[in-house]
Amino acid sequence: MEAGGASSRELVSEDAEVRASPQMYSAVGMAMVGAAMFGFDQGNFGDVQAFKSFRDEWCIGRFGDAESCGDQGYLTNGNWNENFITWGATLITFGAAAGAILAGPPLANKLGRRPCIQVGGAVCFLGCILASYASFHSVVIFFIGRFITGFGVGVSCFALPMYNAEVSTSSIRGATGSLFQLNVVVGCFISIIVTFVDQDWYVCMMLPGFAGAVLAIGGFFIPESPRFVMEKTIHREGTEAAMNAGMRYLTRLRSGDARPEAGEILEQVKEERDIEHVSFTGLFRERNLRKRVLIACTLVICQQTTGVNAFLGYASAIFKECGIQDPIVFNSLFNGVMIFGCVAGLLLVDSKYGGRRSQLLIATVLMGPPLVLAGLALQYGLPGIITMVCVIIYGVGFQFAWGTIPWIYPAEIFTMAEKEAAVSLAVGVNYLANAAIIYITPLLMNAFFVFTFIKETKGVHLEHIPELFRSERQRRALLRAEQRAAESAASSPAAQA
Repeated sequence: MEAGGASSRELVSEDAEVRASPQMYSAVGMAMVGAAMFGFDQGNFGDVQAFKSFRDEWCIGRFGDAESCGDQGYLTNGNWNENFITWGATLITFGAAAGAILAGPPLANKLGRRPCIQVGGAVCFLGCILASYASFHSVVIFFIGRFITGFGVGVSCFALPMYNAEVSTSSIRGATGSLFQLNVVVGCFISIIVTFVDQDWYVCMMLPGFAGAVLAIGGFFIPESPRFVMEKTIHREGTEAAMNAGMRYLTRLRSGDARPEAGEILEQVKEERDIEHVSFTGLFRERNLRKRVLIACTLVICQQTTGVNAFLGYASAIFKECGIQDPIVFNSLFNGVMIFGCVAGLLLVDSKYGGRRSQLLIATVLMGPPLVLAGLALQYGLPGIITMVCVIIYGVGFQFAWGTIPWIYPAEIFTMAEKEAAVSLAVGVNYLANAAIIYITPLLMNAFFVFTFIKETKGVHLEHIPELFRSERQRRALLRAEQRAAESAASSPAAQA
């Protein structure tokens, strides 16, 4: 080993005698309802946009007529898709980025992790009200509601990874951190089941708000982060008071003697006491910190460029254009199966068989080939079941690692002085990348449609144009049939005579 270096094994704290208490699991579980807020919206809007009642409310008379807003017409209605659906899908992610960057850091640092999570839930509830029952048939109010909904999600999701990392024991921190993505997936699945059973768009648009209300109220029953309590107390009342204050919260989260762990936390807080919190510009001044910031931001960008939120945000349109007859039913299957991938990743991430790096590499191998095969199946008109199976394999691979680890990793690699700005930046970049993917998806879908289905007819005789639209398999079958017919005609008695 090099001088001054340390292996990952040596940096793992030994806290085998201190175990997580039931209240710690309750605290993490309640906080992770914030992840379900985002999951509810990711799942519900992809289906709600296909509801007849929703299209009757927002499309007819504004972005088209009864035909262009109908069951088939809305898929190719550019005015509706580009000027309403795209903005309805992206405004929530722009709002989430704004909440994570502008409001999350001061709330989490001044008031605490728990109040930050609660405020986000309350703001999300308000946004959902404006995007449903209090929209008053106004597109502007609907869009404002979508932005505010995302703003609340961003505020909560800024504090959630920090809260989880600070209340969990090190031995299970990764697994409990994976609960974030698990709750996103479960939220998506529940929202899709609800939209399948109840196609009242008002109720379905309120789903993230219901989760926000639970989070805002339930937050009163979970403890604050002991690390945050120590950090604030030591400035006002000194070391001994900070130790006692931290112990009051830590003993609620641990089974066993929590004093050694409290001592470690206090020592780190003391070391960081006179260090000013790093600003956004300060994140790029020191080489080691700059490297960790770029890793965190690149990781979340890679998470979004896998394209999973394109599937979630435009589920009905994408699956229908893939030839799936009932896209809502398939979307339910798609999200249900993804839960198994997320659970598998959660169980392995802190075991000797898994890990952050190894699971990301395995997931990448699982996701790439099925997407390529699905694209080829669509291009060459292969049976739709091939596309469906490939998309499901891709979804499982995503949730196995890329869905979970980018939420865990940034909260682990920064000190308290760095964490506020660094995690805020990583979460904000995540949502901005999400917005970019959702925005460009319709453009890519149009390009894919043109590339796949529009054939060049310039210079082609009219009688030959229909042949352009046959698949390669159909053309080969037709050619074989013509050859057999020619051979049969050549061997007939009339031809021989």
